[in-house]
Order: sequence, then C-alpha cells, then structure tokens
Amino acid sequence: MLSVDRPVLRELADMLACLFERDRDLAAELNRAQRRLLAANDRRVLGLTRYEVRADVQQAFLAYVHAADKRCQLAADIGEATCDLIDAMQAAGFSEQQARSADVWALRNGIYQEGG
Repeated sequence: MLSVDRPVLRELADMLACLFERDRDLAAELNRAQRRLLAANDRRVLGLTRYEVRADVQQAFLAYVHAADKRCQLAADIGEATCDLIDAMQAAGFSEQQARSADVWALRNGIYQEGG
C-alpha cells in the first residue's frame, strides 16, 4: 500500500466508485425487470386473462428496456471516468499499468493498492 496525497485522484476515484455502485444497482434493477418479464410471459403461456397478461408483458418489457438503456449510458460514463482517472494518475507519476490496476475504493481513501 502507498499513501496518495492527491485530492484530485481521490475525487476521481470516488466518482468512479460511485458509478460502479450505481452499475451494481442497475444490474439488480435489470434482473428484477427480467424476472417480471419472464413471469408475465409464463402467465401468457398458461393462457391466463389475455388482456391483463398482455399489459403485464408490455410493462415488464418497458421496465427492462429502460433499465438496459440506463445501464448502457452508465457504461459510457464509467469508460470516461476510467480514462480521466488513468490520465490523472499518470500525471501524478503512476505507470499506466499501475493506474489500470488501482483499487478505486482504496484510492478514494487516499491509499494506492492494486485491485483484486
């Protein structure tokens, strides 16, 4: 472990860690939407109340698409934040490999260590 006394690195790492946490939340949201969609489809296959099931399928599908779209945009944001952090770390004297392997949760606390 190496202490990092660079507020900009801590700030960038914090932002990236928050984006990763948001991605985790969106992955859970996507999972829930997928389960709703599968359950609605199962009800459709069983031939339950046709119009009600159609509405359930449509709502579940829209929830899934919405979560997937949000996750795609977040992936782009994560890519940009990663590039910003790597550039800032290189400017601070870290090698590209060190920057790419940094544990952002440790870095946001001012400590450099490689992620696992």
